[in-house]
Amino acid sequence: MFDNDHSCGVETTGPLPLFLHAALRHPEWAVRERLWNKLNSWLDTYGPRHNPEEVESVIRNFRGTPLEPFILDQANLRAAVFLARLAFTRKEGQTRIRINSLDNPLSRGGMVLTHNLKTYFIERLVSGKYTRSPKTHWVFNPGREPEEAKYPPSLPARGWIGDHGYEASIDVGDLDAAGWDSKNISIPDLLNHSNLVGSNHSLIHLGIDAWTVGSRLHIAVARPELMIQLGPQIASPEGIWIILDQHPEYLESAKISLHLGISTETPKPLTAQVVLGLTDLGGWIHTSCGFAPRVEPDLLEVLNQWGPSSIHGQKPQDLKKAA
Repeated sequence: MFDNDHSCGVETTGPLPLFLHAALRHPEWAVRERLWNKLNSWLDTYGPRHNPEEVESVIRNFRGTPLEPFILDQANLRAAVFLARLAFTRKEGQTRIRINSLDNPLSRGGMVLTHNLKTYFIERLVSGKYTRSPKTHWVFNPGREPEEAKYPPSLPARGWIGDHGYEASIDVGDLDAAGWDSKNISIPDLLNHSNLVGSNHSLIHLGIDAWTVGSRLHIAVARPELMIQLGPQIASPEGIWIILDQHPEYLESAKISLHLGISTETPKPLTAQVVLGLTDLGGWIHTSCGFAPRVEPDLLEVLNQWGPSSIHGQKPQDLKKAA
């Protein structure tokens, strides 16, 4: 009668579900609030189109059906509001998010919230009238118990405007075990298999350059026509997002999500997020967002010692030692 497949949602590889899990369930109130402050401040930089009060009102007033009532407690309502506001930002560009009831341990069913805050219901019974939900949708299944997963590490990265145009430099020295030894990176393969988020074109097709110096991988938007085309967005707070990939045929192979936001000649920190595989925590949250707020080392240490990553969690420096 039920479909218990936890893959009923978009492929999820970013760290956001792990941070949300800790914000909801970490035993220390101070850690939870610190994470929520990070998450909300980060979301505000995306310019969400809806304020939290109006999203919460729509979700809170949804009732479901007599056979399948829709129930959320306050903590999971907070997470649902956050995910919905993030989904409908211009950067994420979602038109739907499916939010399940807290009493439903499956991946099927739930309320679908649209980008204009309209709602409709998906039944979890296979025999129901409305049961289809595209796997491209973001999904929040608070009734599922999150599975263990690693916190994908971030890499030291910086960016600036210089002789090579808009240039980013990423230290990949600690990713040798994940196939990113700078001495063995094939630049043609990297440029052929990497892409600009929101574009179907590879970096080599777009004319974006790459090279290595020591343990650092450099990515540059240097061609004049490309600088004119992408420059305003790169210099804006939103920036652009690039997925760096050498082996797209292997889901397990490491990728790097690079946020390229550069507006000065002085080197500034950038976000370079390693992608090590699926992070939906067994179907708990499905989101195509590849990024999360930058957290301080002491907070990351606390998170690595707790929660779904406590058994398998590795810090960036651990990856090299495991080789």
